[in-house]
Amino acid sequence: MSSSTPYLDALSKHFPAECSSIINSLSSEQARSAVDTLLAFASGGDCPTDMSALGQLGWARDQPAAIRAIQDLAAQKGTKRGRAASTDEEGVGSNSKRQKTTDVLEDDRPIFTLPSISTTSPVRKKVDITIHEKTIRFLNPSSRAVEASIPLSSISRAFLVPTRGKAKQHWTVVMLSSDMPEKGKATTSNPHQIIFGLDAISASKFDATSYSDPSTPSTSTVAKGEETLFVLREFLTHLPISLLEASATVFRSACATPKSGHCAAGIDAYFAAKPGTLWFFDSGILWGESKPCEFWAVGDLIPKDGIRLISATGRTCSVILGRKASSSAEDHNGGGDKEDAEGDIIETEFSMVDGREQDPINAWARQRKHLFGKGSAPPPSKATSGKKAMTEEEPSVGGNTATSGPAWDDSDSDDDDYEIASSEDIDNSSSSDSEASDVGSGSQPDDGSEEEDNRGSDVNGGEESGEESEEELQEAHHPLLRPGAMPKMSKATINAVVDMVNEDLMGGSEEEDELDDS
Repeated sequence: MSSSTPYLDALSKHFPAECSSIINSLSSEQARSAVDTLLAFASGGDCPTDMSALGQLGWARDQPAAIRAIQDLAAQKGTKRGRAASTDEEGVGSNSKRQKTTDVLEDDRPIFTLPSISTTSPVRKKVDITIHEKTIRFLNPSSRAVEASIPLSSISRAFLVPTRGKAKQHWTVVMLSSDMPEKGKATTSNPHQIIFGLDAISASKFDATSYSDPSTPSTSTVAKGEETLFVLREFLTHLPISLLEASATVFRSACATPKSGHCAAGIDAYFAAKPGTLWFFDSGILWGESKPCEFWAVGDLIPKDGIRLISATGRTCSVILGRKASSSAEDHNGGGDKEDAEGDIIETEFSMVDGREQDPINAWARQRKHLFGKGSAPPPSKATSGKKAMTEEEPSVGGNTATSGPAWDDSDSDDDDYEIASSEDIDNSSSSDSEASDVGSGSQPDDGSEEEDNRGSDVNGGEESGEESEEELQEAHHPLLRPGAMPKMSKATINAVVDMVNEDLMGGSEEEDELDDS
């Protein structure tokens, strides 16, 4: 049978016998229960089940600050407990652990809480996630201990994307402290990135808590079977930066189906041997869901070959993203940077991409080519953008409007050759035609000198036209001139060529054998 005062009983077993009178003075059951509740509150224990709902909310809100206050008091006066100086090292370790679990400031008011969220980073477990005025914290649902605390000022970008490859619809939230993975090992206090997810359709009932009024927190209930997107968006609106949402109106995968929804804004790829998703936003490209996440802002891509596609067979291709290396990036990548005449460039390759994705990727890059190399602007904050989040539903470049249609471009690059001639072109062509008619109606030359000159000009004109035709054969207009491009051949054609080669090789060997015999 479990005790009604477990914390007091555990303390009594280790309390000095000389001081046992203090424990014995707690004769009444009410007194013992009160002391046990205080011990549970101070040591990170669970709130008593018989306490009111408002009391339980207050317990969860104020317990971390109480633990911090007691531990700070113990740190100030704990040196008189007979510990030797050699245990200073242990004290430093305990201080860092205490900072990890209770990194809380009393003036850091909670704002919004999501309960029991599956988290990948900074901790890999189910935790309650609370946004405070200065930090975002991850609390153990049972013990209420702070597993990790991240300053909001360190978060530079936030993304909301649908999770690909799951049987049930799911949302993933990615927050980054920098576009490139930072140097050094990630820790719970500096994880470099925050990743957590939530089912799009709630599998069970849960309550999200808002602390807009600290004295009376309010809860919004999400029933089983209801959508959770509105709760996620409400949670993310409290971040100091604007949210980027994946949208199929900005980019649509060639492999997408009508049921793909906004999952069509990403493509499957491999980074080294790790599978993941490349998400195409209006402002850049995110390698998300798989650690380490990384973001390429449009302005950070190098003007020339910022996005390169290489395909040997056409069935699959590799996407290579290039950006200028900063000093921190050089330290992070060591000697693996590729160099050219323009300076150090970091190229990242994503392989095993479906070959059909080349056209939408090229269209996305072509629409933003003029922004490559201009440098990335800092992510818009709520102070500059107001309450309106800059989601991909309202892109600033190449967006989807009622007049322009979807952001992707289904037209072919050769369509430029069939543009409607302008009035200036028509005037030039008419004037050149009139000059030609005047020459044709003139008198014939008396000698052959002018005829030779005309022949010479024809030859030169032919050479010039030949040069112009060579210039027109540009890689952008002719797919077969692109690196790794191969003409498409049917299987029957390939088999026929193989048979011809085999026949030639076998025939040649027989002739050599006959010559050797003779």
